Amino acid sequence: MKIPTITYRFIFGLAALFVFAGLLHAQQVTPDKDRIIRAVRFLSEENFPRVATHANKEKTIDYIIGAITTAGLEATRNDFAIKQVLGDDDGVAIELQRFTYTNVHALKKGKTDKRIIIGAHYDILDHSPGADDNASGVAVLIELAHMLKATPELNCDIELASYDMEEVGLWGSRFHARKLRQQDVDVVCMLSLDMVGYYSDAENSQRYPVSRMRQLYGTRGDFLAMVGRPADAKLMTDAQKAFREGSTLRIESFPAPNLLNPLFARSDHAPFWWEDYPALFFTDTADYRTPYYHKTTDTWDTLDYDRMVQATIGLYHIILAIDAGTQSP
Repeated sequence: MKIPTITYRFIFGLAALFVFAGLLHAQQVTPDKDRIIRAVRFLSEENFPRVATHANKEKTIDYIIGAITTAGLEATRNDFAIKQVLGDDDGVAIELQRFTYTNVHALKKGKTDKRIIIGAHYDILDHSPGADDNASGVAVLIELAHMLKATPELNCDIELASYDMEEVGLWGSRFHARKLRQQDVDVVCMLSLDMVGYYSDAENSQRYPVSRMRQLYGTRGDFLAMVGRPADAKLMTDAQKAFREGSTLRIESFPAPNLLNPLFARSDHAPFWWEDYPALFFTDTADYRTPYYHKTTDTWDTLDYDRMVQATIGLYHIILAIDAGTQSP
């Protein structure tokens, strides 16, 4: 059947309009490097030490809530308690102390109840400014909030979580993962961001727990590492492909055959593995690369913000790819 010329012109014009709209949208959904720097500087310098005192911790929580709220998502605090209990021979438990800690959560609603979680801990060891560990992860999390708010409705709910007590027992993410399992939430994947800001192009700037990894990944600390379980091999492959399509930052995937290895289970993704949820861990590999790990020298001016921008772009593409994979054909 012959289609009238005017119909061809209409279809072409409509297609061009959609392409233009897509390009315009792509230009709008980009990270703000200066905003990332400001977040890292506040958390590691202006409010140092950010959780060592009650006042500083409250300022940290208020900052994260305010930054995500400014991005256009509603953020709330979620307090949880850890009890220190003494038991005696008669099986009687005596509560000695109760400590209260705080996670911060924000949710972008999707078309279904499936959920993708992006998490980053905000606590530190008291003596360290914690710019890379983990103001870097929180800053990227905040930037993702801005990008996601500007994104049309997705298939999945997207939850952003800032965790307390990662440095001492992963308690913030343990509480969250356990609660999600108890509520039978359909978690498609959890993405853990912990130390994503330190990079080096120098030879021998990257070390590994196993010497053979030098041959596989090289000796330059110029990449973002992604760690996942063997059970999540396809998820890792798809995530790596999406990251590379969107970002110029090098990314390398590390399978985690031994989940007890400290490189593989050292952050907030681990409690999600324990609850049998898929989870991916993104990191600059911490003390296998940066000389400032858990030291007073972990300051804002040691980070590579251009690469942090590219990390944010890559993670955004991973979120979109995972979400697209949940849609019905």
